[in-house]
Amino acid sequence: MTVGVPFAIPRWQWRTFASDLSWLNRRLSAPPSVEIRRVSQTHLVCLHSAHHAWLHDGMLELQWRKEVGGEGFELWDTILRAEAPFQAVHLAQLYAAWGVAMPPQWQQDLDVATFLGGPIAETPSVRPVEVVRNSQNVMLDGIACCLETISAEPSILLQSFAVEHEDPELLQHLLDDLGLHDRVNTSFLHGLRHGLGLPQHETGRHVWARKSNASTW
Repeated sequence: MTVGVPFAIPRWQWRTFASDLSWLNRRLSAPPSVEIRRVSQTHLVCLHSAHHAWLHDGMLELQWRKEVGGEGFELWDTILRAEAPFQAVHLAQLYAAWGVAMPPQWQQDLDVATFLGGPIAETPSVRPVEVVRNSQNVMLDGIACCLETISAEPSILLQSFAVEHEDPELLQHLLDDLGLHDRVNTSFLHGLRHGLGLPQHETGRHVWARKSNASTW
């Protein structure tokens, strides 16, 4: 079964990772009542693709990295949102986005367990990673901001801060105000691969092109 992806304007995103970003709480000035949202997901980490797919609550989502801007901002668009059992045509769309051949014996409708235990298990370049995200979401100057703690198997614990908006110039102004202008944009997928020590073999342009005075991740 597939849930139609609602029309939405693709949004530019910027993200950073660190072992500790707690100092940003003071900069964000979030009210104490802001709820911490906890979600469990299975991220499908493809070593050869910049596009990002994950499973949650019986849903499969695929975000397409459409463009990389001059300041390293990434333009993301959700192009697939499907509910289990996943139709063969949508699994083919996922593998095509990755640029990876799907094992032919699994080209059929699949439930979540069979999908993970079948084609994903038999695709060496794709690693399923269990992730728990504890997220604090606030709006600053109309820009969506997310400060979160990310734990991933086997023993990875990271903090991440992300901002997104339709206008990259507004993002740049906010990053300047927050004192983050010298940090490199690191996509969630790239940060997860880095934290897990997985190789980076993306096709296309690297999204983490370094500014001359940028701090390291």
